[in-house]
Amino acid sequence: MLPDAERLRKPGLFQRVYTNRKTVSTELVSLYVLAKQPRSSARPPLAGFVAAKKTLANAVDRNRAKRRLREAYRQVKIELKSEAGSTAAATPDNVKLDQWYAIVWVIQKEVLNADFSDIIKSVQQCLQRANQKYGVKRASS
Repeated sequence: MLPDAERLRKPGLFQRVYTNRKTVSTELVSLYVLAKQPRSSARPPLAGFVAAKKTLANAVDRNRAKRRLREAYRQVKIELKSEAGSTAAATPDNVKLDQWYAIVWVIQKEVLNADFSDIIKSVQQCLQRANQKYGVKRASS
């Protein structure tokens, strides 16, 4: 379960993320990102999870899909923190979550029948693509 301090709950902030139109997708999920201001703190991004009624008509299915994706995101986030703490050399695929102010995961119906390992891979792919496409470009010294 994600801590309340990391949950995106305000409708206005969801709209800001959507209107920003920075998105990447896989067959299981789409990820919308909103970058932080340059002088912001290094806290993790606010994360929102959306499963549309049009996609998943049954509330039980929507909630199950959100729980599965939330847990996959939590595990990937823990894995990224442990990699950041290690002394491994930096690679271009390193994902920095603290560069985002808010992220919104839009869930497709395929999440319900997918293996949990596939959901984790999809989350990792989306975060890597967002990092490559919209991430902060650091100048090399």
